[in-house]
Amino acid sequence: MKVKELIDSILKNEMSFFEIVQYIETNSTDSSRDLLLNEIYSAFKMKSLDFMFEVKDEDIKDAINQFDHNLEYLYLSDEDKLKVQHFIKEIDNKLTIFNVGGFSKVADPKKTKVIYLNNLMIEYHDGFFQHEIKGFENLNHFKSICESLKEHFDKPKEKIEPQPIQMNYANYQNDEPTDVFIVEELEKRLAIEAVEYKRKLDDEWEKYTFDPMYFDNFISGDLYNEFLKSLYERIKPLNDFEINKYLTLSVNQFKTHTPEKRAEAFKRLYHDTYWFPNYMEYKEETYLSKYALHVWKHYANHFEVFKEAAINALNDFKSGITSTTKTTVKELKKDFSTLIPQTNKQDYILQLLEDLSITLNGTSILTPRKKGALRGVIEALREKMIIPNIGLSTLCNVFADKINLELKSELDASTTSEKYKKEALQYIKNNPIH
Repeated sequence: MKVKELIDSILKNEMSFFEIVQYIETNSTDSSRDLLLNEIYSAFKMKSLDFMFEVKDEDIKDAINQFDHNLEYLYLSDEDKLKVQHFIKEIDNKLTIFNVGGFSKVADPKKTKVIYLNNLMIEYHDGFFQHEIKGFENLNHFKSICESLKEHFDKPKEKIEPQPIQMNYANYQNDEPTDVFIVEELEKRLAIEAVEYKRKLDDEWEKYTFDPMYFDNFISGDLYNEFLKSLYERIKPLNDFEINKYLTLSVNQFKTHTPEKRAEAFKRLYHDTYWFPNYMEYKEETYLSKYALHVWKHYANHFEVFKEAAINALNDFKSGITSTTKTTVKELKKDFSTLIPQTNKQDYILQLLEDLSITLNGTSILTPRKKGALRGVIEALREKMIIPNIGLSTLCNVFADKINLELKSELDASTTSEKYKKEALQYIKNNPIH
């Protein structure tokens, strides 16, 4: 029996739980068992998704009304809604969402309340629907089998701790610096995060669903900030000669290790990280390699930002900004001119802030109730790639320091921020940067 036949038998309720366990134990080794189990779990997720797309709106409406007292909700910010707008559907004047996870379930009056359909649509299977959906009468049975298999085979996994990026430069005094792996270390950190995220989805699949924007947010936010910190921490103890050599080699590696050239290497790296500490032969075109390519696609989208950061660090050093003065990482990260080194961009942004009445002579004139305007402008500048695509919190702090605006807390999305974002986008359209 092949895996596909096993899954069909589970779905049709043709095998007892004992027979399923016996098949898995007979046809897998300790090292390959997770792979087989994950194929079964993934099949359930795909069947659930197929099922959802077949359900009629009127049946979803009936299900919502039937289980009105026991519905689950997600609470989405305006930014969240933009990310998943294609997954949101209005039914009976209620916003619903399916097969998207990673968002807060904590009630928040400042956010949009959306009905979370995942568990509801599995529990309220087609035995209740007026419009029968062929082939899904045993979806609940499939779910219970997955839960039982997880409980039966569950064992603690050796957690791979995501160590800070180590920009190795052990041989910077030699002519052949074989240990300079700035981009490889970045790739390793990304592979570890990809494994940890997938394990969370597999181990707690009842609680979490795949968030298609997870790696876009992680790479542009946490990973980028970690990269900056590691880059500057690494050069702090070096003298000027060593800094120049290290940064030059780092920039050169970004030129040789482009996403196009490293995709295959990353698939293998992810495979080996996933099976660590065991050895598993690498096979092309498995679900693991497809998942790795999804992660890699997001990395490729942000690759130039990391490359630009390395180039900026080198240029800053050559300009005398970075040297043995031991500038702190905190100061570097919060400096407007370091994050935006191009003078034409600096002038453009400062003029925009003046023209939108956010500043006067370079100083903020925003009242406490209008501080959200700064967030809106920053969102527009980031969206148009005028500023680095990094975390909003970091950018807001950098801009606030520049214009002497005191921030006591993070700037949340609001009607004010949305209004100023639209105004800033229109300003950028009417006054393109040169």
